[in-house]
Amino acid sequence: MNQYKEFKNPVILNPQNGIVYEDDLTKRLGEDYDWTAREPIFNTRQYNAALKAKADDPLAVSDCYYGKYSDIAKDVYQKLDDAQTSKDRSLAAAIITSKEFTLLQDTTVLGSNDELIRQGILTQIFEEINTPNLKGDWATFANDVQYITNIPESKSPEPSFGGYSETSIEVPKHGGAVAITDRARQVINGADVFARFVSQLQQKRIRSESIIVRDAIEAIASTNNQTGVDFGARSGTPPASTQNAIDLLNTLITFFDGTVGEFNTILSKSFIFNEFILNDTIRGGNTLNPLSPITSVQEQVSGVGVLPGVQWYRDNLMTSSTNMYIMDRNRAGKNFRGPTRAYTVTDPDTETEKYVTKSHFATYIVDGTLIARVTGVAG
Repeated sequence: MNQYKEFKNPVILNPQNGIVYEDDLTKRLGEDYDWTAREPIFNTRQYNAALKAKADDPLAVSDCYYGKYSDIAKDVYQKLDDAQTSKDRSLAAAIITSKEFTLLQDTTVLGSNDELIRQGILTQIFEEINTPNLKGDWATFANDVQYITNIPESKSPEPSFGGYSETSIEVPKHGGAVAITDRARQVINGADVFARFVSQLQQKRIRSESIIVRDAIEAIASTNNQTGVDFGARSGTPPASTQNAIDLLNTLITFFDGTVGEFNTILSKSFIFNEFILNDTIRGGNTLNPLSPITSVQEQVSGVGVLPGVQWYRDNLMTSSTNMYIMDRNRAGKNFRGPTRAYTVTDPDTETEKYVTKSHFATYIVDGTLIARVTGVAG
């Protein structure tokens, strides 16, 4: 390490319990390093729950910190509340740039952020498996045990053995960093730009993980195509749908009947969902029926009225504007997550401060027979 550099506030997030711990940057992950035995700082799950509850107590989030860090958090959040109450922005600015707050900044951005970057919802589709060792195997069992009918008298059935396959799992490292120079801090007045960049970096991490899920789905689904119909195709006066969406749904149900899974998920860009719910066969075959609402459909999940038990995920991060994807989300794929590390590096030689975060995440399709691409559902 550069002798001039100072590494501050190294923290590591445990995906299993959502707790942020003190980290030791001299230790390498995957080796004999039990970072869960180090000092706990902050519980991201409690923090997010406190934010969603929108409690009247401004210090509610400070209860998410542990030990000595709890006192620092209570002090900072109390001062922030006092600054907000008094409308004195200079007090708030002083707190944000204080030495104590840098630690809270490094931890809370791992737990929550509020910028407007589109982060995607694709990581919500598959179950998340905690992978602290970054490697392992995932077993997928086949349902090929046999039950024999009409066994002759005095005969006993021969045993049948269910088969299974293994997928080797290795969780790669991803990362990003933002930096600011000492001169930039002096020149820029007002909002703490560096803190904002740190928060945005975390959102870009979440967006990157959504893209990883998307790429895994699109890569495997292309090997299993089902022919669709254009939900939005219309003609005549008044314009009416020319394609029967119900027939397609019956075809997809039949497809899953021949697999070991169940049809419980549809994934597409948002406008494809719009065209589906506005298809006249879905609306009951009458163009005079009231239109279904189509607002707020980006990065949303909802049920499909004509398909009980099926959830439709809409995310414009999906590449295709003509296809959608169907799957058994419980069995087809898994997200594997290792620890997330973060720290700040100050270098007086180059007069810079840099925030670094590194995460370990991978999506594996463990049973490709349970994902299919439905082509041509939009023109």
